[in-house]
Amino acid sequence: MTRKALLLVHSNAVDGQDDDFNSWYDQVHIPQLLERVPGVVRASRYEASPDRRPLPERYLAVYEIEADDPAAVVKAINKAAAGGELDMSPAMDVSRPPVMALYEPLGGR
Repeated sequence: MTRKALLLVHSNAVDGQDDDFNSWYDQVHIPQLLERVPGVVRASRYEASPDRRPLPERYLAVYEIEADDPAAVVKAINKAAAGGELDMSPAMDVSRPPVMALYEPLGGR
């Protein structure tokens, strides 16, 4: 049975490299993820509002997942990234790795 879930990924750019980071994320990373990882059906990105900074992570990506096992999709994303199937950017701050969390609906309306 197909289930829906949201994968939230909080991340940062290397200081002074926000433009490169955002360009890579929007033009490379998200398209690759949508194409190469089955179960990821949509993605959108957000930036923390200036009046809410400083936060530990400035950027948020929300991936919509539809799969029998959403947790397996997250594992597939991690495997693809570790295996070089997803191009990574030196503009991503890896001194504080992205924070990932998977959420599944509690119920419907």
